[in-house]
Amino acid sequence: MLRVLAVDGGQSGIRLKSSAQPGTVEVDGVSRLEGDTMRSVAGAVATAWSHGKFAPVDRVIMGLTTVPADTASFSRLAELVSATTGASEVWIANDTATSHAGALSAEAGVSLNTGTGVACLAVRENGETRTVDGDGYLLGDSGGGFWLGSRGISAVLRALDGRGETTSLTTRAAEQFEGLDNLAARLHSAHRPVNRISQFARSVLAAASDGDAVANSIVEQAAHELFLTARVAVAWVAVDAPLALGGKLLGPNTLLFARLVEHLASEGMSFRPADGSALDGALLIGSGNTDNLYRSLIHVWKEGNPA
Repeated sequence: MLRVLAVDGGQSGIRLKSSAQPGTVEVDGVSRLEGDTMRSVAGAVATAWSHGKFAPVDRVIMGLTTVPADTASFSRLAELVSATTGASEVWIANDTATSHAGALSAEAGVSLNTGTGVACLAVRENGETRTVDGDGYLLGDSGGGFWLGSRGISAVLRALDGRGETTSLTTRAAEQFEGLDNLAARLHSAHRPVNRISQFARSVLAAASDGDAVANSIVEQAAHELFLTARVAVAWVAVDAPLALGGKLLGPNTLLFARLVEHLASEGMSFRPADGSALDGALLIGSGNTDNLYRSLIHVWKEGNPA
């Protein structure tokens, strides 16, 4: 039986699960611009591998937010992961592919997953694919955790210097970041700043739920951005294409989810909860062969014959 290790590599956390044994292991995630990204991802996989006491596997399938930007980096990462796991094959894809496979059980349609960033993939029946947004925290991921957190902190800083409205986010930021003195400087120089800032998204959502006008405006903007992303993706596939919603910030009881659903309903768009997670999707893809809906999105490395 083929032994597969699935890796869900995000900016907040990196999770590993093997088809050969129960249990999931999670370690700190990796963001771009935080040192040698490929070595950091490989190091995180090695740490999780050690903690989980995983048995050697035949194939590793990685769905990454920090997917390599060039062939040399793909090969370098695959070689490092192969050395850790003993795998003779390493498949690497953007986490939009693994999120989609998990959310729609590897069938055509649109998946929209929101965590630290945003992963939206549209897949047609013939295998054509289109990514909408997912452009990273510097350029996009509109409506995601970092987007929410950064705007919440910005609102706090504006209120402090008199440029913005008074908001309860100020108190929440003081509690979460151990005071407000030199907050901007401390966050810019923090270890894993993307994760630190994205964690404030929960405070923004909580403040909005409590009626804070500034936080409410931020959440409403986030929901609208996610709606625009979903609408473009669905229109590209087909008017009646299935839309699956998932991710930590789009749970059925979250305010962001409720606001997004309102926007979808206003356009007569239906949706369903994600069937599974990106980790589930990685296992599903990795347990098959490359002749699947995601074949154009997967970089395959094989020992002795790297692609």
